[in-house]
Amino acid sequence: MENLQKIWESAKTEEGCILATSAGDRVTMRTVSPVYHQDAILIFTAPESTKYQQMKENPNCCLALGGAYIEARAEFLGPTMDDKNGALREVYAAKFQGAFDEGIEHGGRESEFVLLKPTLIKGWGFENGMPTGPFEYKL
Repeated sequence: MENLQKIWESAKTEEGCILATSAGDRVTMRTVSPVYHQDAILIFTAPESTKYQQMKENPNCCLALGGAYIEARAEFLGPTMDDKNGALREVYAAKFQGAFDEGIEHGGRESEFVLLKPTLIKGWGFENGMPTGPFEYKL
C-alpha cells in the first residue's frame, strides 16, 4: 500500500501526467493536469476534443503517473460550470488556481469533468533510488 500512497501523492503534486485513450483503430496520448479526488484522477476536457470523443466511445484508458501506469475507466460528470459541480471546481482550483477564470487559454469554463477511476495500478517500487520490485493493485 505504500506504493499506492506514493502514486496518490504524485497526483496531488505533479502538474502533468500522460493519458492514453483509444477508439476504433486509433490510440492517442497527451499530457493532462491530474487532480486527486476520492482515490481517482479528476481532469476536465472539451467535449469536442479527441480524448473526450475517444473516452465516450471507449471509457477504458490508461495514465502514466508517479512511476506507475494506471488502467482506468472514465466517468463523465458533466459541465464544469454546472451548479452541481461546484465542489469539483473547488477541488480542481485548489491545485490549479484560475483554471475556471474567464479568458484563460485552455481553461475549463467550456469543458466537462471526467473522473478516471482506477481498475489496475502497476509499477516498480523504489527505496533510496533502488528498485524494490514490482507492485500491482487491482481495484
